[in-house]
Amino acid sequence: MSERKLIFAFLVLLVCLSAPTGCDRGTKERDKAIAEAEAAKAELAKVKAVLERTQKERDQLEEDMAKISEQWEEAESEMAAVVEVHEQLQGQVAELTEQRDAMVARANDAQATVEELSEQLKEKAAEIRELQDWNTQLQATVQEFQNWIEQMGEQLGEESYEEPNEQLEEEVIDENNV
Repeated sequence: MSERKLIFAFLVLLVCLSAPTGCDRGTKERDKAIAEAEAAKAELAKVKAVLERTQKERDQLEEDMAKISEQWEEAESEMAAVVEVHEQLQGQVAELTEQRDAMVARANDAQATVEELSEQLKEKAAEIRELQDWNTQLQATVQEFQNWIEQMGEQLGEESYEEPNEQLEEEVIDENNV
């Protein structure tokens, strides 16, 4: 705006200088007025050049501002996409954390079950050993009875007792296989 005022002032000066001068003015004044007018013209040309350059700079700044504004909008759009992806990832992380916790709980339950079954297996193995020992004792007792029966049979002279002995041995063998 100050440039317009300056241009207007130079135009007024030119009009004043170019107005018909009275006869009483001398050539010096006229020459001085012409020199001032030409200086004003030169100054006006300089101001116009500055104005043109300023307008070009303004236009360039407006273009730059439009580009920056466009880039800003793109950045905001990208930021929104990044935020959305971040939220999705947070959801996946929460879901995976829940799954992991559930798996840990299941693994702990499985471990407890394995420990419980191991203890039961130890108990059953001990019971089996006891039963095997008892079975061995029973077989020894049966063998003793068979030997005793055979001795009795020999003393009595009867061989009819051998058949029940063989049947008893088969029953003992069947019990061992179970």
